[in-house]
Amino acid sequence: MVRRRAHLLIVMAATSLVAAVAGAQRSGTAAMSCAAGPASNSTPFDTTKAAILVGNFDVLMFDTTSLSGTRQHSGKLSLWLQDSVPKKRATMARRVGQQFLVGMFEVAAPDSGDVWADMKSRDAHEPGAFWTDGFLRLGNFGPKNGVSLYFRSGTADEIRGMWTSHAGTAIIVDFTGDREPDEAGYFCARRVR
Repeated sequence: MVRRRAHLLIVMAATSLVAAVAGAQRSGTAAMSCAAGPASNSTPFDTTKAAILVGNFDVLMFDTTSLSGTRQHSGKLSLWLQDSVPKKRATMARRVGQQFLVGMFEVAAPDSGDVWADMKSRDAHEPGAFWTDGFLRLGNFGPKNGVSLYFRSGTADEIRGMWTSHAGTAIIVDFTGDREPDEAGYFCARRVR
């Protein structure tokens, strides 16, 4: 009887492992680990050299402000340089060298909605992401309209930092008049080659 239960447990564990590996292979990436602090071999991020961000990344964001425990957001970030100023972002977009660092972020399920959809824009005049004053803004400025990524440290393959939904333009209050907390936490962005 004990032997049969042990065999059943081994079969169930093997099945779970096979399903996890198959899921990671279907998504094209292995499960990404992410810690709140810098990696042991990382260096501080230099915002004057933001052009090194050009490329594609798998991003994992942890919301450490959620009252129901840590929530997670993930997706694909693509960044590139363009010569023209993004017209809708003209007052906020900043140059990286002689060009503007812009891009798009495609969030993974289950996240959805207009805020996340705005981040997918590849339009040169209204990109879903843009560099401004030392950080990358995903989406629009305004209350609960986007996410700001503050890069803190990095290696050749990964960049880590802090993020917030706070855009510095307003304080959100609920129907009772109490201030709602802004979503915030830490993130890891692993370069996809």
